[in-house]
Amino acid sequence: MSGSLLLRAAGTDGAALRDLRIEAGRIVAIAPRLEPLAGERVLEAHGGAVIRGLHDHHLHLLASARALESIPCGPPAVRDEAALQRALGAARPGAGGWIRGVGFHDSVVPGIDRHWLDRACPRHPLRIQHRSGMLWILNSAALVRLGLDTGADAPAGVERLPDGTPSGRCYGLDGWLAERLGTPLPDLRALGARLAAFGVTGVTDAGARNGPAEWECVAGAQASGALPQRVLMMGSEALDAFPVAGDRLARGPLKIYLRESEFGALDALVDRVCAAHAIGRDCAFHCVTRAELLFALAALEQAGARHGDRIEHAAVCDDEALAWIARLGVRVVSQPHFIAERGDRYLQEVDPADRPWLWRAASFLAAGVPFAAGSDAPYGALDPWAVMRAARERRTITGCCMGPGEALDAMQALALFGADAHAPGPGEPWPREGDRADLCILALPWQQLLRDPDSRHVCATLIEGRVVHQRAD
Repeated sequence: MSGSLLLRAAGTDGAALRDLRIEAGRIVAIAPRLEPLAGERVLEAHGGAVIRGLHDHHLHLLASARALESIPCGPPAVRDEAALQRALGAARPGAGGWIRGVGFHDSVVPGIDRHWLDRACPRHPLRIQHRSGMLWILNSAALVRLGLDTGADAPAGVERLPDGTPSGRCYGLDGWLAERLGTPLPDLRALGARLAAFGVTGVTDAGARNGPAEWECVAGAQASGALPQRVLMMGSEALDAFPVAGDRLARGPLKIYLRESEFGALDALVDRVCAAHAIGRDCAFHCVTRAELLFALAALEQAGARHGDRIEHAAVCDDEALAWIARLGVRVVSQPHFIAERGDRYLQEVDPADRPWLWRAASFLAAGVPFAAGSDAPYGALDPWAVMRAARERRTITGCCMGPGEALDAMQALALFGADAHAPGPGEPWPREGDRADLCILALPWQQLLRDPDSRHVCATLIEGRVVHQRAD
């Protein structure tokens, strides 16, 4: 037996159908007709489009895995107070007797605290994460379990009511809560399967706190087969000594989480960037406000930008900042689907002066900025095909079109999830001879796929020529 795989009748570039032969994890031949070798496995594409596997350039693996085991508490699943009460009333406790909710937004119920949660869920300890990832809201049972019910010796970030007792709203305490709860790192198997079903063969984990424990968790999941995807892992300086190159797991940029309310000295940020650059490490800046973006660009200006430096989100980017990004030669990884998921709230809450600059896309490409996308899951939808549709349509849930001039065409949207993980930006979607056989096989031919990009069309996903997902027809 040859041990090879023959992918037959594949639409590889919108032209005539071709066969692909895969050996040792790579595409070794593409031709109009290849005869099967003795013992060779044959996989029929039936004329469907075959593209390079998708790479999600910005998500949070461990948080996404936990979210799959949590209760949705915000839009689109939960939109009002009654819906949240129903969701919490039907919830059943998980590990340690806790109920864990995710995705909450104040548009569902403004300003909820421990007392509101006590009425909705009085018997079990409950914690709900805001969709920003920066706020946890706890009921009284949870506060008691954590030793916070009186507020004595509470860490900074625990909000207090006028009487001095905790309100249940805890800001920026992810690390403290994880340590206090002793929460084990999650099983990544269900997430790996979900990603494979979307045609995703690689991801960039954008966690700012990633260190050795997270690295070992991901490496173990890959070794066991639970997580078939390749991973580029951003993180803190704790990853400085980990390998930059790796076939399955590689160290990515230093993640610098800027928060406008907590800016330090610019000189200190420049020093941090220079230290990363000195060991050959790129930097990735979390920037969701205009001020955060300008602060990051000022630091890169002084430190000197590297080819792989990148801005994450660039949620508000005016023309001046766009020109600065282009001049520095840095990359942008954004989330255009937030227009679809959150646009109606933006119309109510964002300063009208900033609305034209929200989640730009076409302007980055026009300026020559290497531009790619990530889901930001679990803070955004995990499905990359939904991101592509949103980048083309730029419509809110109620149908309002925001920034129509920033819309991408079909090929530009597909390219958001292509290219090199280390150098995100537009790339060819179709495979070539010599490529690693990380492939996504669709049920539609090219032209139909471009008219209707949707994850329901994914038939099979291959990583190094191994089938990691195959739809049951």
